[in-house]
Amino acid sequence: LVHPQTRSVLLNATDPLAIRELVPKSRLVKHDDYNIVVKHDIESTAVLRNLGFDVPAPILTNYDWPGKYKPFSHQKTMAEFLTLHPRVFNLSEMGTGKTASTLWAADYLMKAGVVRRALILSPLSTLERVWKNDIFDVLMHRRAVVVHGSRQKRLDALNMDVDFYILNHDGLQIQDVHDHIRRNPDINLIIVDEASMFRNHDTNRFKALKGLVRDDVRLWLLTGTPCPNAPTDAWALARLVSPARVPQFFGTFKRETMSQVTQYKWRPRPEAYDIAFNAMQPAVRFKKADCLDLPPVMYEDRDAPLTKEQIRAFNEMRTIMQAEAKDRQITAVNAADKITKLRQILCGAVKDPESEDYVTLPHGPRFDVMLEAINNASAKVLVIIPFKGIIAPLAKALEKHHSCAVINGDVTPRLRNKIILDFKTQPDPHVLLCHPKVMAHGLNLTEADTLVFYAPIYSNDEFQQVTERFNRAGQTRKMTIVRIAAHPLEWSIYRMVDDKKLTQDNILNLYKSVTSTK
Repeated sequence: LVHPQTRSVLLNATDPLAIRELVPKSRLVKHDDYNIVVKHDIESTAVLRNLGFDVPAPILTNYDWPGKYKPFSHQKTMAEFLTLHPRVFNLSEMGTGKTASTLWAADYLMKAGVVRRALILSPLSTLERVWKNDIFDVLMHRRAVVVHGSRQKRLDALNMDVDFYILNHDGLQIQDVHDHIRRNPDINLIIVDEASMFRNHDTNRFKALKGLVRDDVRLWLLTGTPCPNAPTDAWALARLVSPARVPQFFGTFKRETMSQVTQYKWRPRPEAYDIAFNAMQPAVRFKKADCLDLPPVMYEDRDAPLTKEQIRAFNEMRTIMQAEAKDRQITAVNAADKITKLRQILCGAVKDPESEDYVTLPHGPRFDVMLEAINNASAKVLVIIPFKGIIAPLAKALEKHHSCAVINGDVTPRLRNKIILDFKTQPDPHVLLCHPKVMAHGLNLTEADTLVFYAPIYSNDEFQQVTERFNRAGQTRKMTIVRIAAHPLEWSIYRMVDDKKLTQDNILNLYKSVTSTK
C-alpha cells in the first residue's frame, strides 16, 4: 500500500527484519495488515523490486507532472523507467514524446535531490527548437541555457547558474568546454538525444562523451534507431550504459553478430539483432503504433544552420531590399518576389532571372537535418520541397543513404504513376521528394508515416492538401510532420500558414521585418 501523504510504502513481509536490514529508510509497525513501512523513494523502491515486491515508481505517486501538456500514459512509463535506472536506453520511435518524458524524469530527480544539474547533448537542429522550447513549456520553473557559439560564449554559458546545459554533440570536442564539464561535480545527469550518433567508438565524439561518464553520473541515451547500419552499432553504446553485457573488444562482438562473406563484406548472423537487443539493456521502447493515446499527427520543428555562403547571399539580398524600400513604395507582388528569393537562398538554390536556371549554394546543414528525420522515421517518408531547382541535387545526395524518387512538374504522368505505385507496393523508393504543386490533389500516400517540409511552402491551401496525402482514410500509423527552417523568416511563414494568415498585408509585414533587421 502506497501512502502518498507520508510518501511511504506499507508492506506485509514474511521477514520484515531482513527488509529493515536492507532498507535503512524503514521501520517496523504493528498493523492488522502490515508489519513494516518503507520510505517511498528511488533507492528503497529499487531494493524492494529486487526483493520481488511490486512497488510503483515514486514518480507515479509523488509528482505533479508540471507544464502545459498532460502526459500520455506511455510517457509516464518512460519517465518512470528513467528515474529507476541510472544508466538506461530510451529506444522509442520519433514522435512518441521522448523529450517531455525525459524532462519530467529529470525534474523529478532534481526535486528528490538525486540530480543537481543536467547536461543535454543534442543535434544542432534541436538545441533551441526542441529542447530549449520544451523546457520552457514543460518545466517553466527550471532554467536552461544553450551552450553554443564561440569558445568564450560556450564557457560563459557553462558558468551560468541553470538546471540544464544544452550542448550540440560535437561541442564536447572543444577541449576547454569538455574540461569545464568534466570538472563540474554538480553535473551528474547526461542526456544524449539521437544517441546513435555515438555508435562509432573510434570517433573523438564518442571518446569525449566516455570521458564525462564518471561513476556518479547518470546517463540516459535516447534514440529511435539504435542500429541504423548493422547490429555492431550496439557495441559502443552498450559500453557506455552496460559494459558487462558486451565483450571488452569490438572485434569479438563483431564476430558474435556478423559472418564474414568476403575479405571486406560482412552480413548479420540470424541471431545478431537479438544479441544487440540484449546488449542494449536496460531499455524502454515504444512504437508510435503502441501509443494508443497519441494524437494522429505529431509535429517536430528543427533548426538548420546556414552556411557562410548562404549568410553572405542573404545579407546581400537584404541590402538590395533596404535600398529599394527607400526609393519607392513596395507592393505586395514586389515583396513576395523578393521574399521568394530569400527563401531560395535559405534552401540553397537561387533562380537566375535571365537563364531560369538555379545556382546552387552550399546547404549541407539543412540536408543533414532532413536526413536525421528520414533516418528516424519508422515507415516511408514524404519530403516536400518548394523549389524545383533544389530537388535534383537533393535526390543525388540522398541516394547515397536511401532509395528515393522525385515527383515534380518535369516527371511525365506515366512515370509519376509508376513511382507512386512502387512507393505503395514495393520496398523502394523509401523516400519521395515532391514539389507541393504536384502533390496537392488526388494522391493517397498512406504508406508514409513521416512528412518533412524541407522549407515552408507559401500557400495555406497547398499545406492543407499536402498533409492530407498521408493523413487520410487508410492510414493505420501514427504520423509525424517535421518542419525545417534556418531563419526567423521561415518560422514566420510556418506560423502564418498555421493561422491561415498568409495574406498580402502579412507578406508586406514579412518584407518590412527583413529590411528593418540590422
